[in-house]
Amino acid sequence: MIPQTYVELTDEQDLKMMNRILDLLDEDDDVQNVYHNWDE
Repeated sequence: MIPQTYVELTDEQDLKMMNRILDLLDEDDDVQNVYHNWDE
């Protein structure tokens, strides 16, 4: 899956929250794939 638009996060709080969400999803055994349009 390739996004057509990307979102750039510049706020430090938003970056922390996005990383936390991705980590939590990664740890969940029921989640197999995670896709996002976040421009890192």
